[in-house]
Amino acid sequence: MPKRVKLGHHYYYIVTVDKLNSGGFRGKNVVIEGTVDDKPLVEFLPMELPGYRTTFKVSGLRVEFSGSPCLGKGEWVKVYGRFLGDCIMASAIETEKAVFTTEE
Repeated sequence: MPKRVKLGHHYYYIVTVDKLNSGGFRGKNVVIEGTVDDKPLVEFLPMELPGYRTTFKVSGLRVEFSGSPCLGKGEWVKVYGRFLGDCIMASAIETEKAVFTTEE
Protein backbone atom coordinates (compact mmCIF):
# COMPACT_ATOMS: atom_id res chain seq x y z
CA MET A 1 0.00 0.00 0.00
CA PRO A 2 1.15 3.58 -0.63
CA LYS A 3 2.24 6.00 2.09
CA ARG A 4 -0.37 7.76 4.21
CA VAL A 5 -0.65 11.27 5.64
CA LYS A 6 -2.88 12.53 8.42
CA LEU A 7 -5.12 15.59 8.09
CA GLY A 8 -7.53 16.35 10.91
CA HIS A 9 -8.84 13.05 12.30
CA HIS A 10 -8.29 10.93 9.18
CA TYR A 11 -5.47 9.24 7.30
CA TYR A 12 -5.25 9.57 3.50
CA TYR A 13 -3.38 7.37 1.01
CA ILE A 14 -1.06 9.38 -1.24
CA VAL A 15 -1.92 8.21 -4.78
CA THR A 16 -1.88 9.33 -8.40
CA VAL A 17 -4.93 9.65 -10.62
CA ASP A 18 -3.62 6.70 -12.68
CA LYS A 19 -3.63 4.48 -9.57
CA LEU A 20 -7.22 5.55 -8.80
CA ASN A 21 -8.32 4.67 -12.33
CA SER A 22 -6.71 1.21 -12.08
CA GLY A 23 -8.98 0.37 -9.13
CA GLY A 24 -8.44 -0.79 -5.57
CA PHE A 25 -9.05 2.52 -3.80
CA ARG A 26 -12.84 2.80 -4.09
CA GLY A 27 -14.30 3.92 -0.75
CA LYS A 28 -10.89 4.83 0.69
CA ASN A 29 -9.56 8.20 1.82
CA VAL A 30 -7.03 9.45 -0.72
CA VAL A 31 -4.99 12.55 -1.48
CA ILE A 32 -4.06 13.59 -5.03
CA GLU A 33 -2.33 16.65 -6.38
CA GLY A 34 -2.35 18.41 -9.71
CA THR A 35 -3.72 21.45 -11.46
CA VAL A 36 -7.34 22.45 -11.94
CA ASP A 37 -8.30 21.49 -15.53
CA ASP A 38 -11.05 24.04 -16.21
CA LYS A 39 -13.01 26.78 -14.44
CA PRO A 40 -14.57 25.39 -11.22
CA LEU A 41 -18.37 25.46 -11.05
CA VAL A 42 -19.64 27.00 -7.78
CA GLU A 43 -23.36 26.36 -7.14
CA PHE A 44 -25.51 27.93 -4.45
CA LEU A 45 -27.89 25.36 -2.93
CA PRO A 46 -30.83 27.21 -1.28
CA MET A 47 -32.36 24.32 0.65
CA GLU A 48 -33.09 24.02 4.38
CA LEU A 49 -29.44 24.71 5.23
CA PRO A 50 -28.11 27.01 2.49
CA GLY A 51 -24.65 26.21 1.23
CA TYR A 52 -22.35 25.93 -1.76
CA ARG A 53 -21.05 23.03 -3.85
CA THR A 54 -17.92 23.40 -5.97
CA THR A 55 -17.14 20.97 -8.80
CA PHE A 56 -13.91 20.86 -10.81
CA LYS A 57 -11.51 18.38 -12.40
CA VAL A 58 -7.90 17.48 -11.61
CA SER A 59 -6.20 15.39 -14.33
CA GLY A 60 -9.64 14.51 -15.72
CA LEU A 61 -10.98 13.27 -12.35
CA ARG A 62 -14.07 15.06 -11.00
CA VAL A 63 -13.82 16.57 -7.52
CA GLU A 64 -16.82 17.76 -5.47
CA PHE A 65 -16.42 20.00 -2.42
CA SER A 66 -19.07 21.33 -0.01
CA GLY A 67 -18.10 24.96 0.06
CA SER A 68 -16.77 27.73 -2.13
CA PRO A 69 -12.97 27.62 -2.16
CA CYS A 70 -11.14 30.36 -4.02
CA LEU A 71 -9.82 28.34 -7.00
CA GLY A 72 -9.13 29.06 -10.63
CA LYS A 73 -8.21 27.24 -13.81
CA GLY A 74 -4.57 26.09 -13.83
CA GLU A 75 -4.10 26.46 -10.07
CA TRP A 76 -2.10 23.76 -8.25
CA VAL A 77 -4.18 21.89 -5.63
CA LYS A 78 -3.85 18.99 -3.25
CA VAL A 79 -7.23 17.30 -2.75
CA TYR A 80 -8.05 15.20 0.34
CA GLY A 81 -11.22 13.12 0.24
CA ARG A 82 -13.03 9.82 -0.27
CA PHE A 83 -12.73 8.19 -3.70
CA LEU A 84 -16.14 7.00 -4.93
CA GLY A 85 -15.06 5.33 -8.16
CA ASP A 86 -15.85 8.17 -10.55
CA CYS A 87 -15.11 11.20 -8.36
CA ILE A 88 -13.60 12.36 -5.09
CA MET A 89 -15.81 13.85 -2.39
CA ALA A 90 -13.29 16.30 -1.00
CA SER A 91 -13.04 17.07 2.69
CA ALA A 92 -10.10 19.48 2.24
CA ILE A 93 -8.40 21.34 -0.60
CA GLU A 94 -4.91 22.74 -0.18
CA THR A 95 -3.61 25.46 -2.52
CA GLU A 96 -0.36 27.38 -2.48
CA LYS A 97 -2.00 30.12 -0.38
CA ALA A 98 -4.70 28.42 1.74
CA VAL A 99 -6.30 25.23 3.04
CA PHE A 100 -10.09 24.92 2.66
CA THR A 101 -11.91 22.32 4.81
CA THR A 102 -15.46 21.13 5.39
CA GLU A 103 -17.00 20.21 8.72
CA GLU A 104 -16.63 16.59 9.79
